Formats: sequence, C-alpha cells, structure tokens
Amino acid sequence: MLWFRNLQIYRLNPDHALSAESIASELAKRPFVPCGAMDMQSCGWVPPARHAPEDFALARQDAVLVSLKTEEKVLPAAVIKDELDVRVQHIEEEENRKVGRKEQKELKDRITDELLPRAFTRRRTNRALIDLSSGLVIVDAASAAKAEYLLSTLRETLGSLPTKLIDTETSPAMAMTDWLTTETPDAFSIGQDAELKVPGDEGSIARFKRQVMDCDEVRQHLDAGKIATRLALAFGERLTFTLTEALEIKSLTMLDVLKDEVKDMDAETQDALFESQMALLIGELRGFIPALIDALGGETVK
Repeated sequence: MLWFRNLQIYRLNPDHALSAESIASELAKRPFVPCGAMDMQSCGWVPPARHAPEDFALARQDAVLVSLKTEEKVLPAAVIKDELDVRVQHIEEEENRKVGRKEQKELKDRITDELLPRAFTRRRTNRALIDLSSGLVIVDAASAAKAEYLLSTLRETLGSLPTKLIDTETSPAMAMTDWLTTETPDAFSIGQDAELKVPGDEGSIARFKRQVMDCDEVRQHLDAGKIATRLALAFGERLTFTLTEALEIKSLTMLDVLKDEVKDMDAETQDALFESQMALLIGELRGFIPALIDALGGETVK
C-alpha cells in the first residue's frame, strides 16, 4: 500500500525552477550502491515503483514521488570495546607497560577496519512527494532529522533545492489549546489522545489516551496553564492524525470511507493498483494539507 504515515512538510521557493524531467535526470546520476567492504554507510536513489524500474522520479499529476535508500553497517560499540580490552590487556601483560590513549585510539580504528567487512547491514527507504503544483515537499519520515537527511541528499543531488519549514500565523500549540477550550475549525474534529504541557523545558506533562477531551480533567490542566503539544484530530470522515507543536503530522490513517475507496479500486494488476494509490495519495494530501494550514491561520508572509 502506497501511503505516507508521518509527514514533514516544507515549502518550495516559488522562484526556483524545477521540473519532473530535471529531477528524474539528476536522480538517475546517483543511484543506490550497496556499502563497500570498508564503508560504514551508503545512500542513493531507487525507483519508487517496481513496475517503472527506469523511473527514479515517478511523475504523476504534476507531483513527483522519489525514494532514497540507505544502507548502514551495524557494528556495535560494545563489540569493538570488548576486542579493544582484550588487545590492550595482552599488550600490557606481554610488554609490561601501559597502553596510552593515542595507542588505544589507533587500536580501536584498526579493530573497526578489521570488523567492517564482516558487519551486518541495515537498510531503510524513505520517500518524499515533491508537489510541483502546490509548491510543497512532503517527506514521509517519523522525525525531522530523517526528513532533513533526505532533503540534504536531494539538494546535493539536484545542486539546489531552496525549501523552508511551513510557518503559520497561529502556532500549532496555541491553535490546539484554543480548539480544546472552544471548537475546532470546519472539517476537523478532536480525537481522544492529547499531550498537555506547562511551557518550558522543565514543565510538567499530562498525557491522555482514549480519553474524551471535553471533560473536567482536561479543563483543569488547561486552567493550570498547560498548552497542547500533541492532539489527535480527524479530517472530515476520511483521515485521522496527530498534530504536534512542531507542525508534524503523525500516524496519518485512513478512515473507513477512504479504505472503501481503496478496496473498490478497479485495478487488474499490482502495477495499476500502485498507480491508483498514488493518485489517491496526491489527491488526499492536496485537500488535507491546505485545509490544515488554513485552520492554523494560513502561512506567514516574510
């Protein structure tokens, strides 16, 4: 199933010339290559759809789907330390001297080089949708760090990609707090999970799971000065998600109406099903993201 579950959203610079053709051409020049014997990590672009193995950027409806594959060597620090301890002890016993820090570092580097070719590897794939029509880059990543890694690799590959995080007139924390005390904007409704926190690094936190938000306990925390830093929401009858104070979308999930549309897709092959799912993803994000930005007062103009 082609679906984005965690969204990190960036605004493209409208003055930057970008096309599906130029993206595909540049990504094809940096394909994924597995780690060599002495490499700790390797990354590169892979075709996002199996049925289009030549397309490193799958362009549909003025949007481009890209996929970054990363391979890392798994070499636990404890394994290196244990081997280092053995060698240091052997030298000290055999030569009757202490092994200094510089020599220990050299030994550690040598051990790492020896173990690298035999290390296990771990692979992951991260995807992004570059929506040229709406001027957004939407990265499917659970953390801002993983999204930035994909974006920095994309900038390096394309030569330039001016983007910035979406900034709204009303901060998500202030908006979510207000929605808990008044009402949500049209098309949105409050779910049953939330995180409330006293502002500041040392502020106390209250978390609610499967709790109706319109209750005295929640109001007491809000009256005590806590603000909403996470809130479960629904977008109409199609999507549920959790909004964070950093304007991250977590756990984006289809509701039954949308699930039924997926089941009813008239696709005779897996290739056709992928194409239908991509069209659905693009359509839903183009409806959902602008509505959320509007609910937060619109984007700031700088």
